[in-house]
Amino acid sequence: MARQLTFQILGLYLDKLERAFRLDPKDLTKVYHERAAESIRRGGYDAAIGVCQKALEIDPDDTEAHYQLGVAQMGNRSVEEAIGSLKKVLQLDPDRAGAHFRLGALYEGTSSLDKAIGFYKKAVELDPDRADFHYTLGVAFDKRGRAKQAIESLKKATQLAPDQDKYHYRLGLIYDGQGDHDEAVAAFKNAVEAESTVT
Repeated sequence: MARQLTFQILGLYLDKLERAFRLDPKDLTKVYHERAAESIRRGGYDAAIGVCQKALEIDPDDTEAHYQLGVAQMGNRSVEEAIGSLKKVLQLDPDRAGAHFRLGALYEGTSSLDKAIGFYKKAVELDPDRADFHYTLGVAFDKRGRAKQAIESLKKATQLAPDQDKYHYRLGLIYDGQGDHDEAVAAFKNAVEAESTVT
């Protein structure tokens, strides 16, 4: 009951905030962005979609609104819609690494591995310090049977995030599959060490 009352109060506050910002669309879109991001964090994808659509009514070229819309659509497993939203992001901002990465994930999910790899590679190029980007690219290379490139990507991921045991473990599996047992053992040992450091 108390929680419901809190949400009612929050809703009334946000309605007043929207009315107050009616004369300043830029500030209003910022409010929408924050509401969408919070809804996504809570798993409220339908709410996030509604808020993003409001932002896009103000500015159809609102890159952030298109991006969050794509993320929310991914959360709802609306694959084609998410692809459309994220492609719109890249029309507006071709260097948005996160949009490339998410498009890669969407295409990987539809078994379009070559397209996925292309988007992952672009994400890595734009943001080379993201270990998760390298890891995901390495996994996609592995699925495609491109072990050499998979090893390169996963080694980079382990260098950037040595505490991530799954990065070392996946690298070990690929080495083992290639018959390189010494490297596989070393990678598995690193995985165990990384796991033991997690508190």
